[in-house]
Amino acid sequence: MFKKRIAFKLTLGFVVIVLISMLTIGLVFINIFRQYAFDSRQKIMLERAHNISEVLSENLQSNGQMRGFGGFMRFLDTMAEAKVWIIDRQGNPVALSGMGMGTGMAHTLSPGPLPEAAENVIQDVLSGKESVSESFSNVYNEATLTIGVPILDSDKNVIGSVLLHAPITGITGALNKTISILSVSLLIALLIAVGLGIFYSIIFTRPLKTMNRTALEMARGNYNARTGINRQDEIGQLGDSLDLLASELSEATEEINKLEQVRRDFVANVSHEFRTPLTVIRGSLEALSDGTIEDTEDIKRFYQRMLSETRGLERLVSDLLELSRLQSGKITIHKEHVHIPSLLSDIIKSMQTIADKKEIQIDFITDDNVPPVLGDYDRLRQLFVIFIDNAIKYSPDKTIVTVTTHVKDSLEILIQDQGYGIAVEELPYVWDRFYKTDKSRKSSGTGLGLAIAKHLIKLNGGSVELKSAAGKGTTIEIQLPVQNVDEQ
Repeated sequence: MFKKRIAFKLTLGFVVIVLISMLTIGLVFINIFRQYAFDSRQKIMLERAHNISEVLSENLQSNGQMRGFGGFMRFLDTMAEAKVWIIDRQGNPVALSGMGMGTGMAHTLSPGPLPEAAENVIQDVLSGKESVSESFSNVYNEATLTIGVPILDSDKNVIGSVLLHAPITGITGALNKTISILSVSLLIALLIAVGLGIFYSIIFTRPLKTMNRTALEMARGNYNARTGINRQDEIGQLGDSLDLLASELSEATEEINKLEQVRRDFVANVSHEFRTPLTVIRGSLEALSDGTIEDTEDIKRFYQRMLSETRGLERLVSDLLELSRLQSGKITIHKEHVHIPSLLSDIIKSMQTIADKKEIQIDFITDDNVPPVLGDYDRLRQLFVIFIDNAIKYSPDKTIVTVTTHVKDSLEILIQDQGYGIAVEELPYVWDRFYKTDKSRKSSGTGLGLAIAKHLIKLNGGSVELKSAAGKGTTIEIQLPVQNVDEQ
């Protein structure tokens, strides 16, 4: 189970990287050290071999004899710090340093066996070239070098060769010591790598575990869960993205809950709006059907009541269908240049008949030269009728409703009444469907008028604001974009 965790994989990867790096560096260092030791020893041995060759060349006679050769050979071990072989021009060993011998190179001696590497060296040297051979000696238990240089006469002819054979003293021990140090260093480095790997794995995996817990909380429906990760790297960005997702889901859930509540309220409101007229109609029909109502005037009154309730239901259904079309965006508008003062004047003349029943006066005040508005004539008419009808409906008898137009950056239409007003705490809800502020008074409205009006304002590119206070009347401020002369 532990092997499947990312902490184990990170630690293992960290250790493997350190191990490979240390081994690579160690092997490169050992090879460099070994090569340096061989190159240094080779350079020294070549230099000494050339010195010996020059001395031998000067003392050799044309017949191959050399004066004082025996005494000279006694000191070659000390001079060369290596075994020295003197080879004649036929490739036969003549003398070995440290051994007694005669005075002529043609004298037959037994100087001892030559190392295996010397055979190839002798062939190269007798052809007039220097030669170097590297091998491992079981006798010395060391790596050895065999160096050969030719002995030349005054005419640059090869008359013999000098071979030096010596171990690279201490290189094996030094390499063994280096390997030991490398092994110990590698072990220490691995321990440090394991410790650091575990430490960084914990730092790396801790926020991942936090994000995992947050994701599980979100899966359980807790969208208030947050990672709390404050980092500037990719892990921090992932944590921020998860927090953003939780926030968006929380908002979406709240919106869904609101929509569900709106749906429940809508069903309840529609049921309530239908229940009252249906109850009245049913009660009237039962009374008529039972024959309990026999008076002609009473029967006529019952029919009138049912007709009134049926018209109310028809108006409610029409408003619901209208609001549904507006909200779905399926309604089509036909924009044209509309002169708002003329439209308002026509509406006011029509609404004054209704206002006269409550002895309410509608005053209309407008600026001169009001520019036209690009909008749907029928929808704008419907919009103003809703607001003016509400102003009349919710105003006491013998009051005044004032309609005013002003041209500023846009066309401003104010509809002010001296009615009952709306409490401040109710203002945010007046645009909701079926919301009625006059709960204490019987109202013939459906509660859909303002909701429809707000959608109509948006369709015509305008805005609306309602200002009111309980007992101080209500003011509707409508803003509509005007058309410049160049645009007409």
